[in-house]
Amino acid sequence: MGDRTQAFDRLTENYRRFRPGYPAPVLDRLREYVAAGSRATWPEPWLLLDVGAGTGISTRALRDAFGPGPRVVGVEPGHAMRDTAADGADGVEFTDGRAEDVPFPDGSAVLVLAAQAVHWFDRPAFYAEAVRVLAPGGTVAVLSNDRDWTASAFADAHESLLEQYGDGYRRDYRGFDTLGELAAREGLAEAAESTGRWVRELDPDEYLGMALSSTKTAAVVRAIGPERTRAALTGLVAEHFPDGVVRIPYLTRLYLARRT
Repeated sequence: MGDRTQAFDRLTENYRRFRPGYPAPVLDRLREYVAAGSRATWPEPWLLLDVGAGTGISTRALRDAFGPGPRVVGVEPGHAMRDTAADGADGVEFTDGRAEDVPFPDGSAVLVLAAQAVHWFDRPAFYAEAVRVLAPGGTVAVLSNDRDWTASAFADAHESLLEQYGDGYRRDYRGFDTLGELAAREGLAEAAESTGRWVRELDPDEYLGMALSSTKTAAVVRAIGPERTRAALTGLVAEHFPDGVVRIPYLTRLYLARRT
C-alpha cells in the first residue's frame, strides 16, 4: 500500500481551487471557545495549529477568524499539498508533519485543529498528540464539511455514484462518534458540538473541478475511466439543475474539547 499522506499529490490544483470553505458562524464559535479558555500563562503570540492542513483552506480560515495576532501554522505531510499551500501563504506558515507526530513542543499551542482530515488519522494517536502539544486551557477541534444527501436529491445521487463505482466507498465513512471520542480522552474536558447548515452554489465546471479534487472520485476514475466519470457527473448536473446553477447543501460539524 502506498503512502496515504501523498494521496492528493495529483489532485492539489483542483483541491485548492474548488474545495469549499467553512461558514462564518462555525468559525466564530471556534474562536469564542478558544478565547474562553485563555490563561495568563499562555505563550505569546498564541500558536494555532492546523493539522492535516492540505492546501491551506482551513489554515487561512483560522487567520481570518482570529485576526493578525496569533501565529498560524499548517502542519501537512503531503509534499504537493504543502507546496501548493505555501505558494500563497498570506500571513500563515506551513511545515512538514503528521497528526500523530506534531513537530511542536509540549504545551506550546492554544489550538490544534483538524479540518476535513481526521478520517485520515490514527485518531487515538492524534488526540494524544493534541493533549501533549496544547497548553492547559487550549482547544482541540475537529471540523468537517459533509454534503447533506438527506436534503438534496442531487447530493444523494452524487453519493450513489461514488458508492456504485468507488473502491468500497460508503457515504457514512466519516460517521464515527467524534464527540464521544473527545469526551473519553484523558486530558480533555468540556467536549461540545456545534453545527451549521448552508448551501454552496457552483457553475457546472466548478462542480466538476470540486468532484475531481476528491480521492473518492479518483477511485471512480480508476474504475470506469475519466471520460465516463466526467459524463456521469455532468449528467447529474443536467438532470437536477437545468438552469446551470449547482446547489449543494452542506452540514458543517465542529467538535471541541479543552485541555485540562
